[in-house]
Amino acid sequence: MKNKKYILILSLITIFLSVQGFEYGSNQNKLSKILKEEIGIKTESEKILTWVSFIDKGNNVSFLLNHPEIYLTGRSIERRKKVKPQNVITDYSDLPVYYEYISDIRNSGIELKQKSKWFNRISCYLTKEQIFLLANKNYVSSLDLVKRLRKNEDDIEFSKSAPEIVTDNNLINNEISSYNYGNSLTQMQLINCVTAHDSGYAGQGVLIASFDAGFDNLSHPVFDSIESRGFRTYDFVNHDTNVANQNGQMGQGSHGTQTLSLVGGFKSGSLISPAFKSRYILAKTENTDSETTIEEDNWIAAAEWADSLGADIITSSLGYIDMDPGSIRTYDWTWMNGDSCVITIGADLAVNKGIIVCNSAGNEGYHSTHNTLGAPSDGDSVFCIGSVNTNKNRSSFSSVGLSVDGRIKPDVCAMGNGNTVAMPGSGNTGYTTGSGTSFSCPMTAGVCAVILSANYNLTPMQVMNLLRQTADSSFAPNRRRGWGLINCWEALKQALLITSAGNNVAGQMESFSLSQNYPNPFNPTTVISYTLKEKGLVNLIVYDALGKEVEIIINDNLEAGRHEAVFNSKGLSSGIYFYKLTFGNVSVTKKMMIVR
Repeated sequence: MKNKKYILILSLITIFLSVQGFEYGSNQNKLSKILKEEIGIKTESEKILTWVSFIDKGNNVSFLLNHPEIYLTGRSIERRKKVKPQNVITDYSDLPVYYEYISDIRNSGIELKQKSKWFNRISCYLTKEQIFLLANKNYVSSLDLVKRLRKNEDDIEFSKSAPEIVTDNNLINNEISSYNYGNSLTQMQLINCVTAHDSGYAGQGVLIASFDAGFDNLSHPVFDSIESRGFRTYDFVNHDTNVANQNGQMGQGSHGTQTLSLVGGFKSGSLISPAFKSRYILAKTENTDSETTIEEDNWIAAAEWADSLGADIITSSLGYIDMDPGSIRTYDWTWMNGDSCVITIGADLAVNKGIIVCNSAGNEGYHSTHNTLGAPSDGDSVFCIGSVNTNKNRSSFSSVGLSVDGRIKPDVCAMGNGNTVAMPGSGNTGYTTGSGTSFSCPMTAGVCAVILSANYNLTPMQVMNLLRQTADSSFAPNRRRGWGLINCWEALKQALLITSAGNNVAGQMESFSLSQNYPNPFNPTTVISYTLKEKGLVNLIVYDALGKEVEIIINDNLEAGRHEAVFNSKGLSSGIYFYKLTFGNVSVTKKMMIVR
């Protein structure tokens, strides 16, 4: 009897599944594995935040590729010329999502959340029925889950606000200085930015995009200089142009007020930050309420917006990692390989289009066996920023590498312990202190702007390499502090030499780029990577510290694209060595170290 009952139940289940398959069609192969798992734990009425990807971008691809001025500003087009051949300023990823696909989905009663031209997809909240409805659309190529983060309410950056500090208007540089930094002097001296300001470099001519939670106090006097130059804003959480807190809206945050004051704030005697002469665009991408999830699609939408407006730098102070440990709906440390997280791929795309992307390493602290990074800081082109204290030691909360694929992260560090910041809260005019990698990140982004103000032709990777090579641990980078504490003035001097020396100027470097070898120091092997913009003869030679040739690694005609060469130091002693890449009539030399 029990067997008959069991057979009947199985039959009913089979009939139900066949009906479901008939109703929803046979396109369930378009659903990702994790989306299917999410569907299995949701009720019929619950909605799932879903990526919907399309098969193409319509019928006007050739026309749009030849007319980038339709969807990019002139500033964006000019910035791309640093990193792209003159006749290939845009590519397929730059073209808008096809409007007819969007229109058809809206006519189905589905509301869009974000659009992504880079990934040719949209995000929207869908019921199970709507997911299968879209899976049956012939223009839909796949559906996937949008990853989410629930910000840890114990995070050091979101703990109870520190009290207001008394501004010391008499605190100036011990040496003669053009500006009175007040209580912000220490954080500026630590990164050696004071001399850069005295020399006239403060980020002028540079456009910085700041991604964060609510900018709740833009009327603070520290932002007067930013406001005087004008700025653009957009709230990607609530879809309006007001990035401040508004009653009844999500994302009642103040974090953006503090981070913005650290990249471009200026108030003599109180707080002066690196890039106080830059222009800014502000994107509210995060909802830091402890009970609310944060979605990566907001960040990607903001990056595309910043790109279209011509931003030179993105400073992003919140990383994406565990919402629920082990959950399919989020990322964990095993994803941090530079290629898996959608937000990381998006950040690397931004760099490919000429934008320097600075992102906080995270506040997950140290782990002895694996990284504690948050995406997109794991990206191979993303400038991952850790934190040090006033003694230049790594802050205990600062996340560590290596990336899963063995790259050194973080890249560099700046001060992130007890930084002087603008007091959040509408109407407040005072100052307080804060700690976290979110506070070391904007300071580093500001330094990147200072370097660009000295030599705007530098590519993102050139700026990053200058800051790595002049940081205080460049001789022995590690998973705790990366290449070390940045040195603004030393990096800026090298940037000026690149302009004046004539053999490494950005215009000549357009044909290729050479990366720092990794790992470095190394024993016995290391990888040297380089990218060619066109086919040509490549010579890659290793020299010892006396200039004697050690080994010819490459001497061959190679196709355009990214290349890697492995150098084996077998038989060589410990010490400093140099590798020189020659392409055409241009050569670049970088330093590396063998440690036995």
